[in-house]
Amino acid sequence: MKLHTLYRWKENPPGDSAFQMALDEALFHFTRESGLPVIRYYTWESPALTFGYSEAHPHSETEEAVRRYTGGGRVEHGEDLTFLLTLPADTPAARGSAAERYRWIHEALKEALGEVGVRLFLEGDAGQHPAGPCFQTPVPSDLMAIGTGEKIGGGAQRRSRGSVIHQGSIRLARELRTNHAPWTALLERKLSEGTESFPETAKQKVIDHAEELAATRYRSPEWNHRR
Repeated sequence: MKLHTLYRWKENPPGDSAFQMALDEALFHFTRESGLPVIRYYTWESPALTFGYSEAHPHSETEEAVRRYTGGGRVEHGEDLTFLLTLPADTPAARGSAAERYRWIHEALKEALGEVGVRLFLEGDAGQHPAGPCFQTPVPSDLMAIGTGEKIGGGAQRRSRGSVIHQGSIRLARELRTNHAPWTALLERKLSEGTESFPETAKQKVIDHAEELAATRYRSPEWNHRR
């Protein structure tokens, strides 16, 4: 399922959780229109909570809660590195099953992190996996720490018009959860034949679209509290 070229969004613009979710969606729309797969990594200005597209609002009183464009459960952010991967409709990865795609991404993550000393295994399929907080509820192919069995990585996906958006969250030591930690380049080599910078000519249009989505959707009570 390896991609030919992966386009890396290098900047990590400051912004609240609403803007981060909006930028991920804007980049996904870019992929659907351009046919170019994109990857980006980002951290969080302050603790935040995101929850899946089909979930009810968690009514958190201590953290900002924002509904994601993707599915999955509740994810507490702050000590994680979050990443986006978008897959155009004409790629084998987008055409495969969700389970195959999820495992492919997490196998690449396991191998890349293993090369910098983070020893992981993939969660097996143990039958029913109830909904709940993401890091308390492993599902098949989640990233698990060897030795402790603790879940350190998961993700959520959504397909639209054949293209796929994947949003992942990985809990790592501080020195490993930066945009340009060595393992990120290793991951990109496992997912693609080569990596290029995101096209400069398209960058401002994507940011403008993200700001619009943040204002009209991700900061909107109608979006975040709908059932």
